[in-house]
Amino acid sequence: MAIVNGYLTIDEAVSYIGVNETRDTTELEDVVTSVSRLIDRYCGRQFFQSTATARTFDSLDGLHVEFGPFNDLVFATTVAYDSNDDGTYESTVSASGYQLLPTTNTAPIDEPYTALKLINGSTFPYSPAASGRVGLIRITGTWGWAAVPAEVKQAARLMVAEVAKLQDAPLGVAGFGEFGVTRVSRYMPARAVQLLAPFRHPLNVGLA
Repeated sequence: MAIVNGYLTIDEAVSYIGVNETRDTTELEDVVTSVSRLIDRYCGRQFFQSTATARTFDSLDGLHVEFGPFNDLVFATTVAYDSNDDGTYESTVSASGYQLLPTTNTAPIDEPYTALKLINGSTFPYSPAASGRVGLIRITGTWGWAAVPAEVKQAARLMVAEVAKLQDAPLGVAGFGEFGVTRVSRYMPARAVQLLAPFRHPLNVGLA
């Protein structure tokens, strides 16, 4: 199976773990994909870009929308809302009527937008509506990150290498070192955890 939204190419994975390039890399492609999704779950966000899609949100104060985990935004094309509780998004907010947040990126990482606020006196309908309807605000745009951070790519390398070791590690034992038995991590390498820690979404309640 080809790699799907992976944080490494097959050539990068092969180069890092030293696999013979003449060997069938189908299993390695699966490993890269599964490791990439594990990183997503751990961080509570996707670092690849989706195609332009519409997602729905709610506002508790009529002014702000917090996108939450797995909803990082690269850029928005349309912001609309259901103004009369009928299940359609008939009211569109012009680009001058809202501001995406944060307004500045943290160099050298090109961070995505995680929230939106209305300006110029406009207000969103409060959620839930009188009918109990939620998802009253619809944002269409490209979701994810503009580019995969270098730290995420390096964590993916370490994790792919860790999984590759399992083939030669019966019962998790990878060998014997100076201080005794060396075991393969059952989750992810400590260095990968360290690399990914700054990228975890603050509202993520996924993997610990």
